Amino acid sequence: MLSDDQSCASSDATQEGAHDQYLKRIRCGTHERADLVQNHDMPRFTPATPRSRRLGRELRKLREIKGLTGEETANLVRCSSSRISRIESGEIKPRAGDVMELLVTYGVSLNEEPATSLLQQARDLREDGWWQRLGGRYATYIAYESEAVELKNFEPMLVPGLLQTERYAREVNTIGRESDTDTINQRVAARMTRQEVLHRQPTPLRMHAILSEAAVRTEVGGPEILREQLDHLVTLSRMPNVTIQVLRFEAGAHLADSSGFALLTFEQDDPPLGYVETLAGELFLESSRDLARLSAAYDNLRTLAMSPAESVKFIKELSKYGAQRLA
Repeated sequence: MLSDDQSCASSDATQEGAHDQYLKRIRCGTHERADLVQNHDMPRFTPATPRSRRLGRELRKLREIKGLTGEETANLVRCSSSRISRIESGEIKPRAGDVMELLVTYGVSLNEEPATSLLQQARDLREDGWWQRLGGRYATYIAYESEAVELKNFEPMLVPGLLQTERYAREVNTIGRESDTDTINQRVAARMTRQEVLHRQPTPLRMHAILSEAAVRTEVGGPEILREQLDHLVTLSRMPNVTIQVLRFEAGAHLADSSGFALLTFEQDDPPLGYVETLAGELFLESSRDLARLSAAYDNLRTLAMSPAESVKFIKELSKYGAQRLA
């Protein structure tokens, strides 16, 4: 019943195969565990990630090969059909025991592939990411960002979080948002930890960032902090996995006048994801229509922006001569 409680199989079950043992386990104790089923149907909410969605897709394929509907599967394992749906969409991260029960239901041998890989994926999902301790509005985005292989990011007013210096990040988290020192320190530390994806091995995140001219001219924290930030952008631009372009004011109107956005790409056959942050909250975009719009907007911005080499030269001159003199 997609539960982790103790098996009530008979003592001689240890001499049977793992497959038969689990069949006995899930068929016994129906009355004693009725309450557990009801409680267990409550979702253990954590942000969906590419890994949880990947596991869900594989389980859905096995269900479809078996010729079962979600409702039929739910009846067999004694849970709600909505729970099966949420597991397959990645919204609920199943335990290894949950996955084992589904595999048995689909007639998949537990000692062979794909069962062994799927069970290991389920175990890996139970390991909390560092961002889950943060809570709040950004935890879901960071979960996706940590597993992305490529990030395309447009920022109209500020330097992107992955490219910020510590002092710049502190000013951003202070302005009009928070006054509690401990909370600010936590957010700044989290932002610095996020930046490790640019240096992870063996596959660092590939990042292409388009910054409006306003983002590199706005004196967040004053001219000294801005100059340090600009120098940091120049340093980062030398990394083979980081590309920076600047969109000058003279480029005129474009397809992303209203807000910044991000496009995240993942490995294997995981679908891409769009992200837009607004004053009202976050938007995660997955439909092909929305993603096509964001991709078109990004391509438009990349064409209008200065080349990476020209952009780095502009940032260097802005750092050297200052925002007022370099007009």
